[in-house]
Amino acid sequence: MLDFRKILLEDREVVHKNLYAAVGHGCECSFANLFLWAEQSIAFLGETPLFLCRYGDWTAYLFPQCENLQEAVDALRADAHARGIRFRIFGVTPSEAETLTALYPHRFTARSVRDSYDYVYDIERLCGLRGRKLQAKRNHCNHFEQTYPDYRVLPLTKDLLPRCIAFTQAWYEEHRDAHPYSDMSGEKAAIQKAFRCFDALRMEGIALETQDGIVAFSMGNRIREDTFDVNFEKALAEINGAYPMVNREFARLIHSRYPEVRYLNREDDMGIEGLRRAKESYYPDLLLEKIVLEERK
Repeated sequence: MLDFRKILLEDREVVHKNLYAAVGHGCECSFANLFLWAEQSIAFLGETPLFLCRYGDWTAYLFPQCENLQEAVDALRADAHARGIRFRIFGVTPSEAETLTALYPHRFTARSVRDSYDYVYDIERLCGLRGRKLQAKRNHCNHFEQTYPDYRVLPLTKDLLPRCIAFTQAWYEEHRDAHPYSDMSGEKAAIQKAFRCFDALRMEGIALETQDGIVAFSMGNRIREDTFDVNFEKALAEINGAYPMVNREFARLIHSRYPEVRYLNREDDMGIEGLRRAKESYYPDLLLEKIVLEERK
């Protein structure tokens, strides 16, 4: 059995270095997401980090990023059998699914998980919102700018975080009252942890402020040489244009800081209908497929 333990902030550098090279992968291949969400554990096979992830009753291993793939998969499979759990690997790309199927004929079943597909956008397109398809987004931004001509875009700093924390707490309280049967406890815990560990996780972000205070914020971290991941975004729904504005302004900030970044990964929709519509309304340049491989019984 592998020696899995809780992921610590001290693991960031070695994990980030490993996952930063995971070209073509989604937001799950990110130290921040592994650290922030659910119950995730780390073990090492030599110098290679391996991950065991639990989401409620669902348990799976993250696809290993290493040169000797078969050695890592064999080690994970043995670990699953020793623990008496179903052997699953998630975060698998279609090409990786083909590779594993060739290595282990008839061993796995493959299942594409639409709710976990990442929405990936060309950052320049989000900066300018150009084109007929994004006309409605431009209109919302124009309305916001006309309504709040003195608005400010504030980079997230240590001094600004307490105001964003208060804003987020109020947002969740309002959402709880409006949607009493919607469980957002997991996301709330993750975002609070992100605020507490903002600097250590190398998070970056912005807040959108009007004369009435903060009306939106967004934050994320760079996960690939060409990709920046947007981990969290919240806005006051009653403020027309707040969401499109914070989306556009965050894209502009990241583009100005890192001209080599080509894509914003705005993560998955978790199967939430409203969130899916919102992400689809920006017409993603890539809908990144995610596959779960399960060992046959």
